[in-house]
Amino acid sequence: MIGSLRSAEHMACVLATRRTGTPLAAARQLSLAPSTVYRAIDRLERDIGMPLFERGPAGWVPTEIGERVVRLAEATETEFAEAERFLMGMGERFPTPVRVSASDGLAEGYLGPVLAKYVRRHPGVTIDLVVDNRFVNLARNEAHLAIRPHQKPGEGLVGRRAGKLAHALYGARPLLRKHGNPRSVSDLSRFSICMLSRELEYHTGAKWWTAGFRKRASVSLIANTETSLAAAIAAGAGVGVLPCFLGDRLRGVERVTTIPVGPPVDIWLVTHAALRRHPVVTGLIRALAEAMRRDAARLAGTRK
Repeated sequence: MIGSLRSAEHMACVLATRRTGTPLAAARQLSLAPSTVYRAIDRLERDIGMPLFERGPAGWVPTEIGERVVRLAEATETEFAEAERFLMGMGERFPTPVRVSASDGLAEGYLGPVLAKYVRRHPGVTIDLVVDNRFVNLARNEAHLAIRPHQKPGEGLVGRRAGKLAHALYGARPLLRKHGNPRSVSDLSRFSICMLSRELEYHTGAKWWTAGFRKRASVSLIANTETSLAAAIAAGAGVGVLPCFLGDRLRGVERVTTIPVGPPVDIWLVTHAALRRHPVVTGLIRALAEAMRRDAARLAGTRK
């Protein structure tokens, strides 16, 4: 048991399964093959001689011994993260790729050219772009820097407001011509709706529908990424809410200006307090903030 528990991968598999609910979801989070996660848990259970999880149709729930292993793994994870941040703060260079977390919409629809320009100017820096629609845990070093619309820094974190991000309702032109441009929320009953999944309820586009509008229309498609949602809207599956920088560039798609989604939200660049003075982290934050100021009209939805 002791030898197995010392394996960082084994511990990570147990923790990720506890946090996501299944080994399959844990494998996606860890970018591992599902068989690797299953084998790691099976190895631990054989070493201990009892199950770590109760397998059920709704997910894997830790047993009593499983919870103890999870707490041990969390303590080890916290100590490792603190040690990693301490070592990062000791020098001018960043000893590991800088992990930048962003939603798939921002990562694929905006950040590519910005980060490419940064790495060209700083050839000694490597950026690991973590595309994740959930809010990664910076205390566990899941990322060193996170781009979070409408999410202020939490305890132990520091942040900088870099601009405003607007959202709007969009639909394919043929669909809008067929049903007529909606003039009010009640008009949406004529349309099918494309929306983000419940697990992304903190996203602005999801919040707007769950505020009560969802009951007034028929949902045709639910997506767990902004880019897949955008593709469905462009294909005519229905109308839906998108960030303006993403929706405004879609071919054959129009913004529905008659139904406002709400005011733009703040874009926060967030890091751990222990990294706020590291020159690489502060330099990257400054570069992102400058780019977002330059592209303020695009992000705020005031210029296509």
